[in-house]
Amino acid sequence: MKRNTPYSTHIGAASILLIFMVLSLVSFAALAMINSRADYILSQKLLVKSNAFYSACHEGNGYVASIDKALRGIHASTQNEKEYLTLAGELELEKSIPINETQNLEIAIAPLFPQKSYDPYFRITKWQVVTHLEEIELDENLPVLK
Repeated sequence: MKRNTPYSTHIGAASILLIFMVLSLVSFAALAMINSRADYILSQKLLVKSNAFYSACHEGNGYVASIDKALRGIHASTQNEKEYLTLAGELELEKSIPINETQNLEIAIAPLFPQKSYDPYFRITKWQVVTHLEEIELDENLPVLK
């Protein structure tokens, strides 16, 4: 006697589908982990660069404050604009503060003779990050396989 079985999928199709789903989830998890590690490394590099930049800016602000104090002292001890600018010209009004091996923060200050007590004693003419390109070695290789 013949048995009539209803049409059904075989157990092999469900196993193949399950294996495909597990492989997909594992590969997406691995890609997410690799991406998060790369983001972490990049954020650590950015932290080091930001700390170096803001440390140089902090030192630059201290330099500007010391110049302001010196110019106030010169203004208090002089009688006219010519004498003030002569004595102010003897100060070191440019400074280069290293940020890292290839970058410096360049600061330049121009003294001003204040006409009133609340006028500024100086003007910042340059506050710029300068990169020394001759010292940079670019890494142009592509590490596909390690």
